[in-house]
Amino acid sequence: TPSLLASLRSRPKDALSTPANTPKRPSLVKITPITTPSHPANGQHGLFASRDLKPGTFILQYLGEIHAAVGRGEHGEHGEEKDPHADSDYDLSLDREMGIGIDADRKGNEARFINDYRGIAEKPNAEFKELWDEKSGERGMGVWVLPEGRSGKGKGIRKGEEILVSYGRGFWGARR
Repeated sequence: TPSLLASLRSRPKDALSTPANTPKRPSLVKITPITTPSHPANGQHGLFASRDLKPGTFILQYLGEIHAAVGRGEHGEHGEEKDPHADSDYDLSLDREMGIGIDADRKGNEARFINDYRGIAEKPNAEFKELWDEKSGERGMGVWVLPEGRSGKGKGIRKGEEILVSYGRGFWGARR
């Protein structure tokens, strides 16, 4: 709708811009199979740093299908089908008030392989932050290394270390 597009194309005051030197293919990360039996994602994949990453470093943009939620129940308020993104494990909220999300379930990039820190580390070492994509002129979501003092260690992410975020309480509450 025009109001959803206006929201998506309005730059938030505090949104960071996608860095101008961002490569088309992320060179800072590597998708790696997880084979450690105690890892919660054993048998799946994770995203790992391919070089040392300093605190505050932009890692990559979270890409996927930008969508608006159909409705909260089985059907939308006008009898539409159930929201196809409602059960996705790869759907990030971009604007809760407008119901805009980014879902990497069917299409996305390396960022979809980022795991939650729970059961792996004491704290996350990266975070999702809203960004402004200069190329598309739209709001988006990016992944940054936690700044010093917020990651527990304050030393960034070492080469070969898994990039971990907090999915948030809402994600885990919906899976109970």
